[in-house]
Amino acid sequence: MSQKKYENQQPEQQIQQSTSLWSQMAGQFLESLTDKNMTATMELQNIEIDVPKARGPDGRDLGGAKWIVNGKIVWTTELHKT
Repeated sequence: MSQKKYENQQPEQQIQQSTSLWSQMAGQFLESLTDKNMTATMELQNIEIDVPKARGPDGRDLGGAKWIVNGKIVWTTELHKT
């Protein structure tokens, strides 16, 4: 998404749209692996994941986090005929 689309939005809206975009892209990627014999590798370098603050059912602050991910994710799919 371009930066212009985000300029007039609140930070919460920006996060929701960014999260939605990422989840759509991941879904499309995983769908492309369905019913195929293949291996796909994603290499991650300094991917930052901001986990927003949350509140428990009693209103207690559960906090948030910032994760930095480095490494590989490997998906292997195998087609079975039934």
